[in-house]
Amino acid sequence: MASSSRIDYEINSDPFDPECVIASFNALLGELTEKEKLLLERIRGKEDNTSPKYTDQEERNLINKQIRKSQGFDVDFSKFRCLFDFYPSFLDECHSTLITETDRQFFGRLTKESIADYNVREGTSFKFVEVEKANLYRNRGYTYFITFVAKDSCDQTRVFQAKVCNVFCREIEHSFCRLKPGQQGECDEDSKRVVKKPRYNTRSNKRLGVTTNVS
Repeated sequence: MASSSRIDYEINSDPFDPECVIASFNALLGELTEKEKLLLERIRGKEDNTSPKYTDQEERNLINKQIRKSQGFDVDFSKFRCLFDFYPSFLDECHSTLITETDRQFFGRLTKESIADYNVREGTSFKFVEVEKANLYRNRGYTYFITFVAKDSCDQTRVFQAKVCNVFCREIEHSFCRLKPGQQGECDEDSKRVVKKPRYNTRSNKRLGVTTNVS
């Protein structure tokens, strides 16, 4: 896919940027609860003698390093034995009790909006296919780091990344949408596309049929 010569994806002005993440864990003063232990086991699997062994500080440093490197999209949660405010989505479940659909459905609707904005900006015609994975950062609302697949007019699939913020518990803000770095391949439409004026921080005041505030 031919890339734009502009550098307009690296948006660092909003308070939810991954570089501002301060990882915190739920076991500062004692043992994890049984519910927390089950959640941690689901995220990283059962701990055994081959599991990585890091101090709490080493884990905080490691997760922040991975967040900064990938801008929040690619984090290996299997390395951590602490629970953080940055964690993976279980796509066939729901991350909030106030949402009536699964994360796969919810993030699918958000990424359809994101890819529509991308098409307007880049003059392309990608169509959403499926959500691949998503990470969540919870702090005065949610920030979603969604990896998804879309198909171009040549019927070739590409992997995209979209960052979407649930700002102040009400408004949905599309921070950016981009092709995942490092992909190869090109469609004929790339050489013909007309790049339109970019739109930044696209905001949708629609409730999307649900209220997605912090539960």
